[in-house]
Amino acid sequence: MECGVKKRILLMALCILIPAFFLLDGNDASAASGEWISDAKGWHYRYADGSFAKSEYIDGYWLNWKGNYEKKWNGTWKKSAKGWWFRAGSWYPLEQWLKIDGKSYYFDSEGYLVTNRWIGKYYVDGQGVWTKTRSSSAPLVKPKTTQLKKPSYPQGSPAALWGALQVKGTQLCSAKGEAVQLKGVSTFGIIWDEGRYNINQDAFATLKNDWGANLIRIAVYTEEYGGYCNGSDQVSTETLNKTIADAVSYATNLGMYVIIDWHILRDGNPNQHISEAKQFFADMSYQYANYDNVLYEICNEPNGGVTWNEIKKYADTIIPIIRENDGDAVILTGTPTWSQDVDQVAANPVSDKTNVMYVLHFYASTHKDWIRNKLKTAIAAGTPVFITEFSICAADGNGSIDYQSAAEWKQLIRNDNLSYAGWSLSNKNETSALIKNSSSKHSGWTEGDLSETGVWLRNLIRGN
Repeated sequence: MECGVKKRILLMALCILIPAFFLLDGNDASAASGEWISDAKGWHYRYADGSFAKSEYIDGYWLNWKGNYEKKWNGTWKKSAKGWWFRAGSWYPLEQWLKIDGKSYYFDSEGYLVTNRWIGKYYVDGQGVWTKTRSSSAPLVKPKTTQLKKPSYPQGSPAALWGALQVKGTQLCSAKGEAVQLKGVSTFGIIWDEGRYNINQDAFATLKNDWGANLIRIAVYTEEYGGYCNGSDQVSTETLNKTIADAVSYATNLGMYVIIDWHILRDGNPNQHISEAKQFFADMSYQYANYDNVLYEICNEPNGGVTWNEIKKYADTIIPIIRENDGDAVILTGTPTWSQDVDQVAANPVSDKTNVMYVLHFYASTHKDWIRNKLKTAIAAGTPVFITEFSICAADGNGSIDYQSAAEWKQLIRNDNLSYAGWSLSNKNETSALIKNSSSKHSGWTEGDLSETGVWLRNLIRGN
């Protein structure tokens, strides 16, 4: 009889876990320390702020909704291929909150711990712990996509070794805080013939295995032909989304990192298509919230006189949308004058600075000491810089190669351990194309298939 009563009490306690959660505040979510105390009613757990644990599991003991110790409860964390879950005997939480040792967690309909997501008004971080609350259960922008499960990466691959990247000072670092360098290539426009056929698994494998690349940048143009915001070209959003998804999948299968690049160019001011950008990044960040290898470049090359204040206003709108879905991904924001004026950032950086880097682009034949000095100034001021696009020819992507200027840029990249993506993975008849115009191969390139620029970049990535 006594056993049956206790079982009913435990079930009642579990039933009130959700309403009990709403009594918590942000400090409770961060697991304040406390102590066990006893009185005439029994044992209780008191936090450092004087509050008492209720409807909670602490140190192996269940405290009921009044805060009274009720029973020893052999709850343990378990892990399977799908993720972490929590079991107490034959019971485990489903579609509910559970507070364990001072931290609040949410478990999905299969009983697995949810991470890096908003659950209504409440956000759980990469460890699944509730860390912040917003004023409304509705997101800033409702995603129109399905969230993908956390992928597995090949053993020994960059993504497997480094995990979710972070920014510390001016340096890009691994999940463990160790300095890393992303180095790779940018696709051409993802719908354009000169480059789209090179977006395939074998091509990315060639870049990884032969070149030593660990990064692919996916150039999603906004205004130009086939652009995401150009509805007059008969290129559907579905087609573009599938191409992006395929590219992310290819890179992920190889354990490479990938930048999803909102490729502002002809539109100049990123605020021109801010409504489309808000939905795009709501969708992308929700879809890939569980992917440690995805970075977001929110505007490629602001130009046409747009100021840093205008770009910052845009960034301060887009970054919170990404953060609602993907709380710790690295975000890259362009800078004025085709992403050259990176030195302007330090005086007025974006509002949410966590894991944010600023974009610099250069073309070695055009951009010499006056741009290199901007880079040096930015880094000296503490601005984290990522070179998401560059080549060794002129700024129009053509003309002659300046090997001397290229060598000076190479030295700067090495001195400051800068991450970079070279332009571009195409066989277009221009100097910046990495593949010869005469080559029809879409993977497995030998040195004879590469342009002069392609040979130079391959050597750079290889460390030569």
